[in-house]
Amino acid sequence: MDGLIDRTLHNSCRLVCLLSVPGIAACGDTTVEPQDLGDLSGVWELTSTDVSNNCGLPAGGGKTDRMILLSCGSTVSVIQGPGLWGTGSVFGDQLQVTGAEVDVEDGCTSTRNSAGAMSGTGTLLEGSLSTHVAFDPATCGARQACTVQSSVRLSLIAPYRTTCLGRDQFGSAVASQYVLPWPAGRSYPITNSYCVPTGGHREQQAYDFAIPIGDTVVAARAGIVRQVKEDSPDDGRGTDHNHLMVEHDDGTVGFYAHLMQNAVLAEVDERVEQGQAIALAGHSGTPDVVHLHFGVYDGWPPTEGQDRAVSFRNAQGPLDCRGGLVNGATYAATN
Repeated sequence: MDGLIDRTLHNSCRLVCLLSVPGIAACGDTTVEPQDLGDLSGVWELTSTDVSNNCGLPAGGGKTDRMILLSCGSTVSVIQGPGLWGTGSVFGDQLQVTGAEVDVEDGCTSTRNSAGAMSGTGTLLEGSLSTHVAFDPATCGARQACTVQSSVRLSLIAPYRTTCLGRDQFGSAVASQYVLPWPAGRSYPITNSYCVPTGGHREQQAYDFAIPIGDTVVAARAGIVRQVKEDSPDDGRGTDHNHLMVEHDDGTVGFYAHLMQNAVLAEVDERVEQGQAIALAGHSGTPDVVHLHFGVYDGWPPTEGQDRAVSFRNAQGPLDCRGGLVNGATYAATN
């Protein structure tokens, strides 16, 4: 999905702002209590307008993009792709923000640090951001650092569904019984995370991993294969996807979908071990980007709405404030 990215600068000076949060906010009239922003979890639209910059372009440029906020009490995770994240907290009607990103374009590596504040309601926030852009001399040459000042407006597009977020008890990643569903040493990004209200995961504790067609899929946990389907073509059409379901020793069921045609490597009633190759990734039954859909259900047979959040003990990469993998981030499977 599109992220919190202000590309009003020239290609060599792109601006990316992450949000994090505060301490005590000034409320103006001290006789009026600030409004509690409440749960900000949702997909938001960001409208950004440059007030001033010394990065080579005149002020007045603007950009509209999307971002995700996830609330954990007064703490907020701010998620925008590709693979960017931030954290913070809320006081009253104010969200104070900070964040950073390393970006590479045309071989030039730059670091962008942003800070600012927004205030308003649980559906509309307005304020300003300041972003400092520094360039790596080894890859960018003698390029001077620059700063962009922007006014910003955040509007709620779609809130998370509490019925889905209510099931997001991830637990400790270190103690997890699951590993990422690909071989150790490989890395892949997430194209859709759990419960995201504007995609196909509105009520699903599931992840979509951008694993190319033909790459190996492994068992995230040991168990008995209960169902296999592998006769749909890899044409990115329809909803008739190839899949494999594995029942684990505690009765939970791992679901692997959009597999390559005729490329499931295990049979029904066969026991597979954690990390064992069980299929090849494909593009069956999904019109969007190539990905492996993975989720865990409470029991056999799987029932929508009876899934559970899982963490992965070998996942190297960021976690949001709820303990979940971050939409757009890339994860390496360690040994």
